[in-house]
Amino acid sequence: MRSLAMQTLFKQHDYMLRRVWKTGSKLGIGAIAHLTTRLPILYSNRNHPTFCDKTIALRQFSTTTIKMANDNVKTDTVTVEGKEYRTVTEGKATILVPQGAKIGEDRGEVQQVFYNPIQQYNRDLSVLAIKTYGEMSLEKRKEQYESRLKKQGKKRKRGDDVQKPNEDAAEPAPEDEPQVTEEAANPDVADPAQPKKEYKPAFRILDALSASGLRALRYAHELPFVTSVKANDLSDTAADSIRMNAKHNGLDDKINVTQGDALALMYRGIADDLSSRDKAGSPGKANKFDVIDLDPYGTAAPFFDAAVQSVKDDGGLLCITCTDSAVWAGHSYCEKTFALYGGIPIKGMHSHEAGLRLVLNAVATSAARYGLTIEPLLSLSIDFYTKFFIKVIKSPQSVKFLASKTMLVYSCDAGCGAWETQHMLRSKPAPNKKGNGAFYKHTMAQGPSADRHCEHCGLKMHINGPMYGGHIHSKEFIERLLKQIPNADRSIYGTMPRLEGMLRTALEENLPGPEVKEPVDPKDAQLAAIDNYPFFIIPSRLANVVSCVTPSEDMVRGALIHLGYRTARSHCRPGSIKTDAPWSTIWWVITEWIRQKSPIKESSIKKNSAAWKILTDAGIIGQEKPETTEETAKDDSAMEGVEQNPSEPAEASSANAQSGEDNTVPSEMELRKTLVFDESLARLARRRGEQKYHALSHLPPASVFDRTYSYTMSAIPAASHAMETINVENVSFTDENLTWTSTGISKSTSRHELVLAREIKSGTVSSSHYLIFLLKEDQDNKENPYYLSVLKAAQIPSELRSITLAELPPHLKHGYVNKHGVTNQVDIIVSVKSGVGQALRVWQDVLNPLWESFTDEPEKPQCHLIQTESAETVRDYARHLWTSQEPSKTRTIVLLSGDGGVVDLLNGSDGDETLQTPPTIALLPLGTGNALFHSTHKPLYTEPGPSSLVLGLRTLFQGVSADLPVFRASFSSGSRIVKFTDKVQGESLANDPNQIKKEETSITHLQGAIVASYGFHASIVYESDTPEYRVHGDKRFGMVAAELLRESHPYAAKVSIRRVGSTTFEEIPREKHAYVLAVLVSNLERAFTISPAARPLQSQLRLVHFGSIGGDRTMDVMMKAYDGGKHIGMDWPDGERVGYDEVDEVKISVLESDERWRKVCIDGTIVEIPEGGDMAIKMLGHGLFKILASHQVLEDRV
Repeated sequence: MRSLAMQTLFKQHDYMLRRVWKTGSKLGIGAIAHLTTRLPILYSNRNHPTFCDKTIALRQFSTTTIKMANDNVKTDTVTVEGKEYRTVTEGKATILVPQGAKIGEDRGEVQQVFYNPIQQYNRDLSVLAIKTYGEMSLEKRKEQYESRLKKQGKKRKRGDDVQKPNEDAAEPAPEDEPQVTEEAANPDVADPAQPKKEYKPAFRILDALSASGLRALRYAHELPFVTSVKANDLSDTAADSIRMNAKHNGLDDKINVTQGDALALMYRGIADDLSSRDKAGSPGKANKFDVIDLDPYGTAAPFFDAAVQSVKDDGGLLCITCTDSAVWAGHSYCEKTFALYGGIPIKGMHSHEAGLRLVLNAVATSAARYGLTIEPLLSLSIDFYTKFFIKVIKSPQSVKFLASKTMLVYSCDAGCGAWETQHMLRSKPAPNKKGNGAFYKHTMAQGPSADRHCEHCGLKMHINGPMYGGHIHSKEFIERLLKQIPNADRSIYGTMPRLEGMLRTALEENLPGPEVKEPVDPKDAQLAAIDNYPFFIIPSRLANVVSCVTPSEDMVRGALIHLGYRTARSHCRPGSIKTDAPWSTIWWVITEWIRQKSPIKESSIKKNSAAWKILTDAGIIGQEKPETTEETAKDDSAMEGVEQNPSEPAEASSANAQSGEDNTVPSEMELRKTLVFDESLARLARRRGEQKYHALSHLPPASVFDRTYSYTMSAIPAASHAMETINVENVSFTDENLTWTSTGISKSTSRHELVLAREIKSGTVSSSHYLIFLLKEDQDNKENPYYLSVLKAAQIPSELRSITLAELPPHLKHGYVNKHGVTNQVDIIVSVKSGVGQALRVWQDVLNPLWESFTDEPEKPQCHLIQTESAETVRDYARHLWTSQEPSKTRTIVLLSGDGGVVDLLNGSDGDETLQTPPTIALLPLGTGNALFHSTHKPLYTEPGPSSLVLGLRTLFQGVSADLPVFRASFSSGSRIVKFTDKVQGESLANDPNQIKKEETSITHLQGAIVASYGFHASIVYESDTPEYRVHGDKRFGMVAAELLRESHPYAAKVSIRRVGSTTFEEIPREKHAYVLAVLVSNLERAFTISPAARPLQSQLRLVHFGSIGGDRTMDVMMKAYDGGKHIGMDWPDGERVGYDEVDEVKISVLESDERWRKVCIDGTIVEIPEGGDMAIKMLGHGLFKILASHQVLEDRV
């Protein structure tokens, strides 16, 4: 029997695993790995046995600290009655994990996962959300309780001693949970003669699918008002493990563990309540919960019916997680979606937000059958799952509004992506019989709201839904939730930065519809409110439809705002825009962008495609004379699929004119005539405050990204001089020189000027030849600092073979398709203002002609060229990477910039998501310090030797891709980026302090690859950028350093470090600091070695630090750093020394009151920390980019 059961188990397991791989293929390998680790949890939660060991011991333990080898989860080992367990702590809870059980994400074989750190964000959010809800709920209940006591007191004073049935009295607690207080059980029987007791109502939570029990433990530990938590799991082993963990945490009196099917548990309670009716015939409430948490593997749909009946109907809370994103956000399992959620999913960029509405509709319809209505408090699409917090209220009257808040969606998913909505009923205000008010009348809606074919592109429309059409968040709830964050302990809630960013986005993504003018009940108006603008657009997707260059997010937002519309962002996707503009206006903006900034070739547009109709209707293609803006600006600004107010009668207009009302607001048609895509339009978007925070909002706002072109080499801007090609012979090396003969004359040049050589093969060996590229650099020659020349030779010496290529390497071939069918894209970013402004010169005079020499088909596009126009261009490009990523594409980013360009790329997303194929950065050092480049090329430097640019070019053409180590600097609430920008563009004005403005942007975290500092280093970077010093040009850095050394300010801070492999922090015994610098690289400049032990691309943070030692000593330290890093270990008789520590994490608490001394620096970006705030630095656990490095450097790494 046991053998048969195990065979059945493994057959079921194999089937589920194959289903996971099929589902995960739609989501990416990361999702597959996570889903496979959750498989055994499914068995634990539902109807299958588990793989867990059933042996349980009591709490008798000793501890020994150990470090996990294969994950980042820090654990201890404990002995419980002679059996060893590992402990994992999250928040205030600690769980015991059997030795050998899986901790963290499993990318190998399927194992039992007792703890998944990836889900900490989910648990942190749940704890804080329930805390916020509980406080709001208990405040309301306390008011009701005190109101009842007040009424009872008045009755007694009147001599009314007759007790009436108390309908509002709290229900008695179930047998398995004791009464918390006498008043909570029956407050009406309180004796006024007795001292007033504190009101402490019961607050019960059901963790229906508890698995390891960690969520239940955290609820019991971290929510002070919770009186009991019921943790249920189907598995005997899981239930025993939860009991053991509850006892280990000292919570066995608060956590009630049950073993059984979650549905059976809830339906038994429902049945018991139905059997215990009161005198009025209403069901009992003894078995209802204040909060029910559903977090199964996959869908939670089977639990909706039981959950809405088991939660309190006076505003109880459902916390629901669904991880089956392939079902509710994909389009490959439409039949499955309908079976589970009662609707058809959407195919398109907004599929995840539609998925939220599908799940909400399933919950709402389940509740409506029992006269219950729902109020979504917070609905989030996070990674591969959804998270809902939903209030459930008994109100048959409110249920009548459900049909009018349920909608169908007509989607042009195969064409332009437009959609139109159709609500199932209409709830419209109508005057009451007395004529002194209005009520909502529910009537049938006319349909359909869309034609069979899209009116914009002509392709077929598909039906999606039904789905929830109301607002998916509560503004009041999110505002209360955000108030929790400043006081939340970051050591308990480890995912706070991301959590705050997501909440702020959700708070601001709602665009209210038109106000109700009729005198209806405000509560009814709230019930009738629908979301008129339920989905978002993404500029890159729209640009892809019409095959044009993508306008920046700010450009599109600015255009819509200019035309009089509102915009917001969605938490579901970075780069998204929610707007009340109709699709006709949206497409007009895109086509106008094409007219002004991104001309396209008619030959590239296929007839009968979506792009063909859109562009033909706009007059861009398909006719000889394009229509003017005035001719194409028809009055099409009505929002498709949304009920419109009737146009104002002529009599009303006349009356307004006679009454003196001034209707001078320009129409959209007039505003279209004045729309110009330029920097001022982007600034218009950034000035508007309605949507400043989204999933990427810790970044400074993006700017213009409108100069991206697919270039053929013949279209590249001309070089300042023609590349000289010299026919030579007798090429050889003599000492440090390359020598050759040309026209009988012997010539030579330094071997360090050699860049590359190319072998060009012809039909016969005798006709083959070589090109040798030489680069001369003269920085004193302002006109032509770079001179690239070419030697053409029949033979070359053997020493040149190591730098000889026959063709462009695959990573530099634009459009190259590898054997796996993956296409490569090459983007070249020219940062024109980096360093001393030579990037464009290098592109025109060096890289472009060199690249062209390796190109056999110059008429074909060879790259995408981006020339920066503002400080935000690169960061906006980086955002574009995340919004337009394609699984079947690799990307090489050639960056002619300094370290700032790398930092901008790293911060193009919030850092919590990764691209399926990380792009590879190829860095040419054209900044000021170039710390990353010098550190990765340090082993190649010799004196004399090749220049940095020559080495960079060799690496560009011959390097190999390696992971780029990245750290994250997280900041406390209230921190903000500080920078200075020019009020007016232009060099002469930029040097005028009156033309420089200070900008501040809220920030939660930044990614870096070089350094995070506090003290002297950060102050130099900040103050040299202030208006007072910028007027002095390059001299300002020395001036600032001299002034800071003179002042020698002692920086008040608490600095703590967590050493490599340690789980605890130790404080550096120093109250005043001068220099605190966490660093990944070895050199901040070519000759300035700050971290001598660092190796190229090594993922190890090191901290360099010393106290307030005075200006002279600080200067000595800096000079020793220039002497090969000999500052490490310097000490003085008074006990001060230069500290140097390998660390896993650094925390800096800034204690300064003066904001001047509260600046920190992350790779050149300045962040101001509030007094008492902190910065935490640790390695990012996953890669964002790769970087090209020399073969030799990678082979020599230790």
